[in-house]
Amino acid sequence: MKNTVIVLSLLLATILSSCQHGKQTERKEGPYLDQAELNMQHGRWYLEYKDSIEKEFQKLISAFPQYNDEYNQENAIWGKYQEAVREVAGCEDHGSSSSMYIDDVLTLGIKLWATSFRNLMPIIEDTIVPISKETFTSDMIADAYSDFIKAVGEDEYMEHKAEYQEALRKEQKCWNDWMDYRNRFSKKLAGEIKKNYDICTNQTKRTKLLQLKNQNHALGMCGRDEMERILYDNCSDEELLEYPGFDKVWAQYLNDIHKADSFPQWVQKLRKKPWPPQIEDTQINVFFHYCPKKIS
Repeated sequence: MKNTVIVLSLLLATILSSCQHGKQTERKEGPYLDQAELNMQHGRWYLEYKDSIEKEFQKLISAFPQYNDEYNQENAIWGKYQEAVREVAGCEDHGSSSSMYIDDVLTLGIKLWATSFRNLMPIIEDTIVPISKETFTSDMIADAYSDFIKAVGEDEYMEHKAEYQEALRKEQKCWNDWMDYRNRFSKKLAGEIKKNYDICTNQTKRTKLLQLKNQNHALGMCGRDEMERILYDNCSDEELLEYPGFDKVWAQYLNDIHKADSFPQWVQKLRKKPWPPQIEDTQINVFFHYCPKKIS
C-alpha cells in the first residue's frame, strides 16, 4: 500500500510539472514509467519547448533585420545568464530525478527568454499578448534575490549552502548584465517597437520576480502540497507582490500541520517524532508529506 501511494504521488507530480510548463500530457496505456523513462520523457518535453522558442526568436529577427546584430548580441548575453542558471540547478541533489529538476530550472530561463520578446510578436502576427499594468523594478528583483540567498543559508537540510549562494550571486550578476543591455538597446529604439520592447522588459522582470519568490520549488519530482504553495504565471500582480517567498509560506504550512489535531491517531503519533522523519519512518512520512489533505 505504501509503495502504491508513493508511485501514484510521483506520477501525479510528473503530470502537474508538465502542466505547469503549458504542456498537454499524453496518457500512456500500460504499466507506469520507471524513473529512467520519466527522465527521458521529461527531457524530450524540455527540448521541444526550447526548440519552439528558438523558432519564435528566428521569426522575430527575420521580421526586424535592421536589429539583427542587436538581437543576436542580446541572445548571447542571455546565453551567459542561462549558463549561470545551470550552475544554480546543479547545487541541489534530487537523486534519481535530478535530471528532471535541472530541466525544469533551465526551462525557467528559457521562459524568461521567450517573455523578453513575445510582446513584439503582435507587431508581426497581429495577436494579443496579455501584459501587466504594474511596473516591476530592479529593486524588487534585488530584494527577491537577497531573500532567496538568505533562505538557502537558513535551510538546515541544504548540503551545499555556500556553493548555492555563490551560484545565485553569479546568476544575479548575469541577470543584471542582461537587463543593462536591454536598457541600452531601448535607447536606440523609437515609436511602437520601443514601446513594445519596454513592455517586454517589464514582463520579463515580472516573470523573474515570480521565479525568485518561488525559490526553485515545485520543480522536477515533487508533492502536491509543495505545488499548491507556489505562485503560478496566472496569479494577479497583487498576489505576486504580496507573496513573501516560498520559504516563509512553507514554514507556516509546516507549523500549521504540526499543530493540527484532526488527523488519525497513527498520524498524530507519527508527528510527535522528530522532524524530519527517521530512516525507518521514511516510507510512511512520504505518504503523509504527499497527501496531507487526503488522510482521514
